[in-house]
Amino acid sequence: MASPPSIEPNDPTPELAGYFAASRDPAVALVAVVPLWLVYQGLRLELAPEERNGAEALVTDSVALFGPRALLVLELVLGALVLLAIGVVLRRKLPWGRIAGVAAIEGSVLGFLLGPLSEVLTRVVLEGAPLRVDVSAPELVGALGAGLFEEAVFRLLLLSLASLLLTRAANAFGLPRATGVVAAVFLSALVFSWFHHVGPAGEPFHAPVFAFRAIAGVVLGAIFVVRGFAVVVYAHAAYDVHYFLTHD
Repeated sequence: MASPPSIEPNDPTPELAGYFAASRDPAVALVAVVPLWLVYQGLRLELAPEERNGAEALVTDSVALFGPRALLVLELVLGALVLLAIGVVLRRKLPWGRIAGVAAIEGSVLGFLLGPLSEVLTRVVLEGAPLRVDVSAPELVGALGAGLFEEAVFRLLLLSLASLLLTRAANAFGLPRATGVVAAVFLSALVFSWFHHVGPAGEPFHAPVFAFRAIAGVVLGAIFVVRGFAVVVYAHAAYDVHYFLTHD
């Protein structure tokens, strides 16, 4: 795992530059979201033991197809990855607690801006769309789960895989690599929005709602590309929790 870029002594903002580099590091990002994961698990066990976010259900149900012990194997693998990430962070003597705290604050600020920005862009894309785009209000536990699982599925996995494939395709056609990344952001955003309208619990299709979620997916994808996994997880969770607290 590559170390973040070194900070030159004459850098006028070494701590800030160091934070932006370290918070994008995969190991630091994984450790940084562990507190949110623990809060989510604690609240789920206390308030809604049967509650599962749609993306979580997708993951667990898909893994269960491989056998009764497949989910346990997945949990052990994820636990091993977390321990490995903790070891990497400790070995490099990074202040992960401070980085995680700042990433949570940064993500929360971006999360509070996500809704208004997505609504404005929805009105621009769909002329005549209502000023307020109502989507179903999540439960508190589901709001936290969405930040974790939807970002893991649609940004960390889908966007990363699509970016890998599409940047190679862009290179093959002599296009800039950024073309593939941008295409991957839009593709993952469309799948992210579509996912909310499928299955037994899916919402009825409504163009402004679909557009709103797709645009929000583009914004979240941009945050993931620019700022990394931890920040986008906290941004998504903060948006959903804020929506839960301000909507009936």
